[in-house]
Amino acid sequence: MKIKKFFSVKRDSDFNKFIVYLIFPIFLMFVVLLQTINLTVLNGKKYETQSENNRIVSRTIYPTRGLIYDTNGALLVENVPSSQLNLVPERSTNTIEKIKEIADLLNLEESFLLDMYENQIKKSRYPFQPIILAKSLNDEQIALISVSGEKFQGFSVETGLVRSAVNKKSLAHVLGYLGYSELNDTNESSGFSLGNQIGISGIEKTYHDQLSGKLGTRIEEKNVSGEFVRVLSENNAISGKDLKLSIDLNLQNFLTPFFEGQKGALVALEPKSGLIKALISSPSYDPNVFNSSSSLAEIQSIFNNDDGPLFNRATMGNYPPASTIKPILGLAALDEGIVDWNTIIQDDGEFYVEGDPRPYRGWKEDGHGKVNLERAIVESSDIYFYSTAYDLTIKKLEPFLNKFGFGDKTEIDAEESTGLVPNEKWKLGYIGDFWFKGDSINLGIGQGYMLSTPIQISQAIAIIANRGEIIKPRLVEEIDELATEIESLGKVTLKDEKNWEKIEKSMIEVINSSNGTANNIKDSKYLIAGKTGTAQIKSYEDQDYEDIRENPFFRDHALFVGYAPIPNPELLILVIIENGESGSRVAAPIAKAGFDYYLTKK
Repeated sequence: MKIKKFFSVKRDSDFNKFIVYLIFPIFLMFVVLLQTINLTVLNGKKYETQSENNRIVSRTIYPTRGLIYDTNGALLVENVPSSQLNLVPERSTNTIEKIKEIADLLNLEESFLLDMYENQIKKSRYPFQPIILAKSLNDEQIALISVSGEKFQGFSVETGLVRSAVNKKSLAHVLGYLGYSELNDTNESSGFSLGNQIGISGIEKTYHDQLSGKLGTRIEEKNVSGEFVRVLSENNAISGKDLKLSIDLNLQNFLTPFFEGQKGALVALEPKSGLIKALISSPSYDPNVFNSSSSLAEIQSIFNNDDGPLFNRATMGNYPPASTIKPILGLAALDEGIVDWNTIIQDDGEFYVEGDPRPYRGWKEDGHGKVNLERAIVESSDIYFYSTAYDLTIKKLEPFLNKFGFGDKTEIDAEESTGLVPNEKWKLGYIGDFWFKGDSINLGIGQGYMLSTPIQISQAIAIIANRGEIIKPRLVEEIDELATEIESLGKVTLKDEKNWEKIEKSMIEVINSSNGTANNIKDSKYLIAGKTGTAQIKSYEDQDYEDIRENPFFRDHALFVGYAPIPNPELLILVIIENGESGSRVAAPIAKAGFDYYLTKK
C-alpha cells in the first residue's frame, strides 16, 4: 500500500510541475495570438499603410527658377551650378559632433552649419530628404569630403543650382534675394513647399509665383536600408517664367557710381508709360551673399550695418518732399482761386501770423522782393508758399495733395511705404495736440510732418508731365515675352486746364532762367522742366545753420526732380542725397548726367 501511495503522490507532483511549466508557453501563445489579431484584423490596414509609406517615398522635384533680363535683353539674374554640402539625418549618427568635425575639416563656420541644421531639422520633411548645410563649395572642400566619405556617413556633396545676380550690388534693391520658406509661408496655391527657396525682397518676392514655376513629384521605392532602388512614377516640374524688366542696365550702371559713399535714392521713369528705367538705393548690398553664402559673419555684417543697405530708400524711404511740391501747391492755389498768375506777394524773407511774434523765415535771408507764382517757383520763394498754404488751410491742402498720390502707395510692383499727409485728426491722435496755422504753413514748403517716398514724388511730377493722367509705375516690362500694359489710375482735373502748361513753363524757367535755382544744369540741346528741394531735417529755431551742419547727420537733404525733353518728355529723374544740403549743387547735376546719357544714347 505504501508503494502505491508513493507512486500516486509522485504522479500528482509531476502533473503539477507540468501544469506550471505549461502556463508560461500558453500565456506567450495567447499574447502572440492577441498581437496577431491586433496587427492583422484590428489595425491591419493602418500598419499596412505605414509599411507601404516606408517603402514608397514621394520626393518633391523643384523647378528651375525663371531668369531675369533688362529691357535690352541683358541677363540680370541666372541660375548657376553649385556644389553644396547635403546631410541626410536618417543616415547619420552623432550628427552634431559630425557637423562640428566637418566644419573644421572644410574650414567652414561651425555656427553657420549648426544654424542651418537646426533651422531645417525642425521643419516637416520627407524621410531621407536631404538638408542643405552649405553652398558654393570649392574644389579643395569637395576633395576633402570625398576622401573622408566613410567617416561622415549621411553627408555628401551634390550639384545644384543657386541664384546669381550678375551685377551684384547695382540692382540689389530691384532684384532682391531668396530665402527658405517657413511653415506659415506654405499653402496649396503658393507654388512652394517647406524647404523650398522663396523671394524675400524685390522682384524675387513680388513675382515669386511667376518665377518659381510649379513643383513636380517623383514616386520612388526604397529597400530596408533606406536606399532608393527604382522610380515608380514621375510628374515633371514646370520651369518658372522669365521676366524682362523695364530697367536699362546701361543707365543704371552709369548712374550708380554717383552715389558712392553717399546715402540716397534715384528714380528714373518714362512719364507716359510708367516704366522704371533706373532705380537706385544707396548704400546697397550683394544679394549673392544670401543666395549662396556659407558665411554667417558675411550675412550678419549686412544686417548689422547701421547705414541700412537692405532698406530700399527709393520706394520705402520717407523724406520731407521740400520745395519739389511747390508746383503742385501752386496748382492748388490756382484751382481754389487763392491766387492767379498775376498775384504779387512781397517777400522780405520773413512771414508772420497774426498773434504770433515768431517769424517763419525763407531760405533767402533778405527775401525775393515782389514775386508772382512763376517767379516763386523759379526762385523757390518760401514766403510766397507760406502765404498760399496759410490761405488754403489744411482742409484744402490735404485733399489736393492726395489727388497727386501723396499719403498713398503708387502701386508700383515693389514693396513701398505710404508716406504721410498729416491733418488735424492725425496730429491729435499721434502727437496729442491740435492743428495750428503754423502746421499748414510748414506744409506749404513740403516740411513739417509731411513725408513722401522718392517714387511718390516721381509719380506726382509725372502727373504734371502727363497733364493730369496718373500712370502706375512698373518694373516688369514682359512676363515670358508677354508685355505688361500701361495702367492709368485715374486723372487729376483742373478748373483751368491751361494751368498744366503754365506750371510746366515755370518749371522750365527753374533751369533756363538766370535766376532759376537749377540754372547750373541748363542745356542748349534740350529743355528740362524741374524743381529743386532742400529738406530741413532739424529745426533751426534760434540756432544758426552753420552750427547745426557741423554734425553731418543734421545737414539738409538735397532733392531734384525733373523731366525732359520738352515738349515730349521721354524720361523723368528724381534724385535725393541724404544730408547733401543743396538740391541745385548736389542732386540736380546727377539728374542732368542721367538725361545727357539717356537722351544722347537714344
